[in-house]
Amino acid sequence: MSKPKENQINLVWNKETVRVLRRRLGWSQSDLARRLHCPSHFIEEIESGQSLPTDQYCQILELISHQAEECCDQVQNTARAEKILDQDSLGQIHSDSLPIDEKDILS
Repeated sequence: MSKPKENQINLVWNKETVRVLRRRLGWSQSDLARRLHCPSHFIEEIESGQSLPTDQYCQILELISHQAEECCDQVQNTARAEKILDQDSLGQIHSDSLPIDEKDILS
């Protein structure tokens, strides 16, 4: 299981943050409901502002968000790793040794 980044701030889960996460992942409301183990109409109620997610759902949303960020980091690092491998003809490279690009952090 991926561990949250130390400098990452937990989101306030409301209609906007739930909708943004769901769309970012390319999930339907029923996809997200299945992962939260709740009825799909509850996701519709959250995204319309009629309901707020419970603490239990917020914890799961936080985990999903952190996992999405971890995957995003890995995708961003792949291009850097390939460039270094091409330049140095290395066989393997650990992702922690990749230089951090400040503009990636700010975006």
